[in-house]
Amino acid sequence: MLDRKIRARVRDEFAWRRLLHGAATARRRHRQVRDNADMGFYHGLLTGYAVALKALEGKVGQGRR
Repeated sequence: MLDRKIRARVRDEFAWRRLLHGAATARRRHRQVRDNADMGFYHGLLTGYAVALKALEGKVGQGRR
């Protein structure tokens, strides 16, 4: 699902392409590992990519003050 969200917004900008590539690699490795610690690492990495997606969309840092 994260890949679909990124692909829908991919532009010719380097940051978007890099985000897509990194997220795809992390998702692939998350599916390959069997150890819970390794799965947790890749899950955290994918969460980080989701936050990066929000930052590139400009939705980070616009909270209440």
